[in-house]
Amino acid sequence: MRTRILAAAAAAAVSAGIALTSAAPAHAAGWGTISSSSVGKYLSSSSTTNLGRSFVPAQRVAHRICVVGKGVGSASIQPVAYATTVTFSNSSTLVTRCTKSWTTPSGYGSTMQPVGFKLSGTVYISSVYVQRYYSGPIPV
Repeated sequence: MRTRILAAAAAAAVSAGIALTSAAPAHAAGWGTISSSSVGKYLSSSSTTNLGRSFVPAQRVAHRICVVGKGVGSASIQPVAYATTVTFSNSSTLVTRCTKSWTTPSGYGSTMQPVGFKLSGTVYISSVYVQRYYSGPIPV
């Protein structure tokens, strides 16, 4: 009986143009962007390329850097001392590649600067996103 009443109420709401929503939270736990920058540069193998604004990572929290780019080659994307390699295999379509995550040690308060260095081929970076992992809801 209760199911029929709920179904009838839902049908009436839909026919009246009222949208039904769930009670789920808007943003679940996971990766949230703390900084983003437009880059629009090809990486060089002779010098590092600045990939956006510097940031101070939260202590004892996982961070990663995601780049949107294209090309056929690989690059080292790094904040200081956490270099990791990203690889692109399509020169015409922008794709997102993220570094391995790292956890900032307790007591660390230094600024980090995202930079890129071409290892092979041709790598174009359109934009960069610095992210951290939130164990609770992600702030908007």
